[in-house]
Amino acid sequence: MHRGILAIAAAFALAAAIPIVGLAKDGKDGKDGKDGDKDKVVGVQELLVEFGRPGTVGGTPENHFIDFPNGRAVNEGGTVVFRLNQGGHGVSVYKVSENTQDLDIQAGLCPIRDTCTAAFIAADHIIVDGDGNIVAESGTNPPFARLDDAGRILVGTAAQASGTVAGRFHQGVAANAANGPEQIRIKFLKKGRYLVICMNRNHSINDWMFGLFDVVEAENEKEGQ
Repeated sequence: MHRGILAIAAAFALAAAIPIVGLAKDGKDGKDGKDGDKDKVVGVQELLVEFGRPGTVGGTPENHFIDFPNGRAVNEGGTVVFRLNQGGHGVSVYKVSENTQDLDIQAGLCPIRDTCTAAFIAADHIIVDGDGNIVAESGTNPPFARLDDAGRILVGTAAQASGTVAGRFHQGVAANAANGPEQIRIKFLKKGRYLVICMNRNHSINDWMFGLFDVVEAENEKEGQ
């Protein structure tokens, strides 16, 4: 009798220890449609990119950063505004795989920021994305004075023409200057992850002047409006 009662109690205890996992309406374990939206990235219609850190001196490693004051995602069909602070910069944009991270890009640049020699900067460098695809190949300088892979680049504001003549870098001024800084507006129509990197070889290769941003589906398109 006592053994029967103990067996029944053990069965109830085992059942209580096993978690019950329900299927949500969308067929995913433990998640409903609303929870599934938590990981979605919300973009802005106009993404501001500080090309060169505001308040720093041009031509110094302290200036050679790309900052994103209002996030790293812009809506599909939205605009990215590159604001050039100080001179010596050239804006370039490349498409990369969506799993690409900073370390993937850094692997093709100077091993330790702001420590490489002129000979290293002038050598050929290959940048790859998170899938191992070549994003940009610099070639050697000479003849390629810019980090400008003409066969892969989407945007190049100081591009090298015909492999010989290098484009002029932007002058750039402080954001509080009388006429304001140089600003370049570019509309992005295709979703995905993008690399923005300075075309100045010293800035990009030696000082890691680059950043990653995403073009995402707009909220009104997700809702079918």
